[in-house]
Amino acid sequence: MIERESLVNPRLWLAFATMLLVSGMGNTFPVFFPPLLQEFGGSRAATALAVTLIWVGGAMLAPVAGRMVDRWSPRALVVAGLLATAAGLTVAALAPTLRVFAFALGIGAGVGVGLTGMVTQASVIAAEYRRRRGLATGIAFAGSMAGYVMATPAHWVITNFGWRAALGAYVAAILMLVPWIWRVYPRRLAADVAVAPAARGAMGALARTPAFWALMLLFTIAPHVGYLATVQHAVYFAALGYPAWEASLMLLIGGVLSVSGRVLAGLVGDRVGAPATGFLSFGMSLAGTLCLLGLELWPVRALAYGYVFFLFLPLGTRATIVSMLVPRIAPPGKFGTVFGWLSVGNSLGTATGPLVSGALYDFTGSYLPIYIVAVALVATAILALTVFVHGSGASPR
Repeated sequence: MIERESLVNPRLWLAFATMLLVSGMGNTFPVFFPPLLQEFGGSRAATALAVTLIWVGGAMLAPVAGRMVDRWSPRALVVAGLLATAAGLTVAALAPTLRVFAFALGIGAGVGVGLTGMVTQASVIAAEYRRRRGLATGIAFAGSMAGYVMATPAHWVITNFGWRAALGAYVAAILMLVPWIWRVYPRRLAADVAVAPAARGAMGALARTPAFWALMLLFTIAPHVGYLATVQHAVYFAALGYPAWEASLMLLIGGVLSVSGRVLAGLVGDRVGAPATGFLSFGMSLAGTLCLLGLELWPVRALAYGYVFFLFLPLGTRATIVSMLVPRIAPPGKFGTVFGWLSVGNSLGTATGPLVSGALYDFTGSYLPIYIVAVALVATAILALTVFVHGSGASPR
């Protein structure tokens, strides 16, 4: 029998794999961008619609997943999400038009993100870990950031066999997870993390506090900035004269950094506290967005790789940090429900990032406005975290 706090717990690594193949799909999407533009034409905003729909679906289902994981079967919930994703990707791989592709991928993977994503996995991890919860959550959530690492093998498949074959490979890998999830995941969460009857009416009062909305704001801004800045990565660096292989390599490096960042955020958060880790995380994001802004004025490789390091390393850390901050404001037994509502903002931020990025470029014909907006939003998130720290009574440490 595996000890509860062990990092070789199979549920932990199945959570990682699930988030890699479902939530991580949006992070691999930049390498699909050029072949989709080539085959279907259309605007960049229309091409990015698939990623937007993924996260709209995730936003709509996050509160539902939070309630269901507290009351129903995590095992059945994750399997349903995996099957929905596989179905959507199958239709997308056969799509004759960009509209069919966008809606099939967006709806199928959106249901998958909603049912198998952060809310469900954080609740399962919370039932398994106490002392090492931050580190374990960081490992599980790192799966979605590893989607950037998948950019290089996905690019190879696309180059040699086409983007439709790459989606087919995703479908096969997702279906292979289903029997393992059914065998390993719990049928019910432990009683001590289930919803306490006395806490059921507390959500309304919590939603009236500045701390809740500050946490919602920073959790919304973080992924919005990430996608705003990275969804056009491949076409942006092509415009700067970088070869496709180097742009793909940057995403691979960024993926490794993002995976490492999520794990490190959990480890550091366990040691020095989530608020201090949050300030460090957003400080690095500010440096990364400033590197992109600098590239528009002085396109040198030092700034390009500075962007990769400073933007990607903290890119996924906020999910881990917020999951550690939730207990500071959530009543007992309400972790899944509160995190589920906060994840609505996170998913909407993720959904609007690609759309706003594409729309800003379509309207201005320039990347500069995108990066100016990104810098301003990161500064706003830092202010929101400051409000949360003071409003929740949390120590900056």
